[in-house]
Amino acid sequence: METIRQVVVHRMIERLQSDYGDFIEGVKGFSTIPEFFRDYLYSPPNKEKRDATLEQLYGKLKSITGPEMTENIHKLILLIQISDDLDRSTAKALLDGPLKNDPSAHATISDDEMEEAIFRAGGYENRIKQIELICETLSFFFALSKLPFIKLVMAPIKVAASLVGAEDLVGTMEKGYEISREIKDMKPFVQAFRERETAYVERLWARSAR
Repeated sequence: METIRQVVVHRMIERLQSDYGDFIEGVKGFSTIPEFFRDYLYSPPNKEKRDATLEQLYGKLKSITGPEMTENIHKLILLIQISDDLDRSTAKALLDGPLKNDPSAHATISDDEMEEAIFRAGGYENRIKQIELICETLSFFFALSKLPFIKLVMAPIKVAASLVGAEDLVGTMEKGYEISREIKDMKPFVQAFRERETAYVERLWARSAR
């Protein structure tokens, strides 16, 4: 299952690189966005450890950081959880469908088969919610990157993370605002992402539901 989940993630990153080439190749700061999605949101080196500590960290943060910061970190946690559920559901749909007789044949999966698996996995509402959470998380990282005393802001979060072993989530946040420092304006990308991804999901559901 994990191998096929990684395949799902890889194909999604490939699609993002293609669909957002106008930003990735044409606008300063966006070239590392696909790498961030792959290596920090969806497939970090210590994914299982990170995911196991997410709710514990949220519990600690509620008594340490302000409500706005806590809410934004909670949205990041929800994004990670929803994305993982959707990727695993899609992987299962592939294993129950075109890969049923030979899971090792994942390299031959066509775009149509992948999109059919996304539809068969269901979760339309969560896919729309995932899009919104990605937009809000990117905006959050961008806002963090413009804070003059970000190290002071992050200090109590790092302490809370160390208490529950959630340092990897802090690493995701740090990478997020580090990338955002190179971006002049995140709003055009967020708007394009929301519109294009919503249209993509709606197209899949309209086509596959026939």
